[in-house]
Amino acid sequence: MTPDYEIPEGKVIKTFKGGTDALKKTLLDLKKYAFSGYVKTISLRDNEPSIGYVVVKEGTPAISVYIGEGGSEYGRMGLKKIWEDSYDGKCEIELHARVGVNELIRQYGAKASIAKLKKSEKIKIVDKGEKVLRRKLELWEKRGYDGSKLEKALKGDMEKARNIFRTFEEDVKKLKILEEILDSMETKGFEDEVQAIKSKFKKPEMNLAIEADIERLREKLEEKEDMERWLTAEEKVIGEKEIESRATAVADMIVEKADDEAELPDVPPLTKEEVESKHKRDEKTNLIGQFTFDRFVVGPSNRFAQAASLAVAKTPYKAYNPLFICSGPGLGKTHLLNAMGNYIMERSPETKVLYVTLETFVNEHNDAKRTGDLSAFRKKYRNLDVMLLDDAQFLSGNDDVQEELFHTFNALYNANKEIALTSDRPPKDIPELEDRLVSRFESGLVTDIQIPEVETRVAILAKKAEEAEVILGEDVLDFMANAPTDNIRELEGLLNRVVAYSSLTEVPITLEMAKDVLSDVAAREAMREGEIVEEMERELVAGRSYLIEEDRPANVFRLCREAMEEGSTAFLVTRTNPRRMRDVFDLGDARIVWLTDRDSASEETIPPTLERIIYMIENFVKNADKGIVVLDGLEYLISNNNFDAVLRFLRRLIDEVSESSAFFLLSVSPKTLREQELKILEREMEVRIFR
Repeated sequence: MTPDYEIPEGKVIKTFKGGTDALKKTLLDLKKYAFSGYVKTISLRDNEPSIGYVVVKEGTPAISVYIGEGGSEYGRMGLKKIWEDSYDGKCEIELHARVGVNELIRQYGAKASIAKLKKSEKIKIVDKGEKVLRRKLELWEKRGYDGSKLEKALKGDMEKARNIFRTFEEDVKKLKILEEILDSMETKGFEDEVQAIKSKFKKPEMNLAIEADIERLREKLEEKEDMERWLTAEEKVIGEKEIESRATAVADMIVEKADDEAELPDVPPLTKEEVESKHKRDEKTNLIGQFTFDRFVVGPSNRFAQAASLAVAKTPYKAYNPLFICSGPGLGKTHLLNAMGNYIMERSPETKVLYVTLETFVNEHNDAKRTGDLSAFRKKYRNLDVMLLDDAQFLSGNDDVQEELFHTFNALYNANKEIALTSDRPPKDIPELEDRLVSRFESGLVTDIQIPEVETRVAILAKKAEEAEVILGEDVLDFMANAPTDNIRELEGLLNRVVAYSSLTEVPITLEMAKDVLSDVAAREAMREGEIVEEMERELVAGRSYLIEEDRPANVFRLCREAMEEGSTAFLVTRTNPRRMRDVFDLGDARIVWLTDRDSASEETIPPTLERIIYMIENFVKNADKGIVVLDGLEYLISNNNFDAVLRFLRRLIDEVSESSAFFLLSVSPKTLREQELKILEREMEVRIFR
């Protein structure tokens, strides 16, 4: 029973029982994570003990050794016997890591090799979908895109490859929007910058960096326009007169008088229904006429969604079909949905366009079902040229309506009709939404609207004030734009309060007056900050995930050390060299993994590969009785992947921790993230601020 060479015991990281697909599933999982080590089977069949080893290098089975009563078997014959043993439910299977894989392969040589089995269906399942993916790759490469990452993915697990291709396809769609945005800009004099941006178009996964480059170029263009606008003396005089006139208008402004005894009304933030009720709807299309592209204030937080919506409006059925816009409440998705319809109707009045909320769709469907008039209902919706469906998140759990919408969607799509939808979350995050609907909603373009930056809020308030024929100073606009709200409707509500007070008291709108009227808002913000400070002092709780906002990773390691002093086992993934970490923070026997592309002779390292990192952390969380996971280096992960991929990685980790006795600390410097990215992380995790 003795093999040619002794196989050393590695670190056992997982044990489980055998079964029909136990070994196959394990090998496929190891391929996903580029695992190196070996799978060991221990079996007792007919009172004859046997042990099998399948040595895996970077996810690929390399050699096999089988030891039974009848002697040892190697290579293909050894693997066959190991496979037979693994089918027995009483077979013990162990996964071993931290072994000298290269040395084992060298020692056993060709006789134990199973490399020839790579093409066998016993090791790798033939996936006809690979041909489809390869055709897509060829098409993208013909268009000039760099497909090296996709080519590498095709050599691995097909399910993982599909996900990589799906992400790449979304990136290509976003890249086309960025190309349209860049082409629409007047860039004379900035040819070098444009060429530098276009040189990145070969890699769609860089769309976030490209978007940032375009935004910087836009700022340069605006600076140039401002400079040119003030070059001539005549324009300077005009500018001075405009400033003087504006100051006079502010000082003299008195809105319509009200009774001296009138009390200041309480003007709460507008609801979506109140906003829509203020605007007249078209009886035929149900469109809100005032919601147009001209009235939509564009900023970095919504530029993608606006550009995609405009592209659909210009070429319905051809640009993106379906177009799916998601965002939180009050950020403009309903506005864009109506803007598309109004744009199309203005240029093609004969087009059959209908804007409808999901609530209306559900009510009409239920009424038709109750009265036995479903045929008329279906005719109404399936004969449209453009269907604009708002609030798709309410499809959750409504099986009858999902069935009806599925067939309506197919009828419109197959007839080359345009479909645009909105929701407060992406399709795959809508609970109880059928997979077939998720796949159809995601088959076009899914884009989002983020929380607006301060500059965009200022522009929105200025636009609303202009429409209300009210003049606001820049200091007032800046103060209101910094109010603690992420909702545009709430911003409009604040503006309404200030205007109402000015109207009833005949007091001009100044910064002091605005602060007085909105004093309760400032008080709520102070209270919120106080709650954050109080929350910082609370004990960290098992099963929860915490976002540690700090300029440099220091407090996160202090919290980790304190948890270790109370008996927690620590696992850290960090961009800092572990040797320095131990010297500075006294982290004792914590397991520290260095997040780096380079190899180290003295430290455990891991590259910025999300699948491998999550695999290591999940194993720690499952096996730790009382654990703490620390991640430092978020910006490094984002730069090597993209924010969307890292966000999916974090959500999976947060969910894993929530059902364990561990807790998770993520250190991040707010200066390294875009404002909307930080807001997303703050919604996903509990916040601790150290500044």
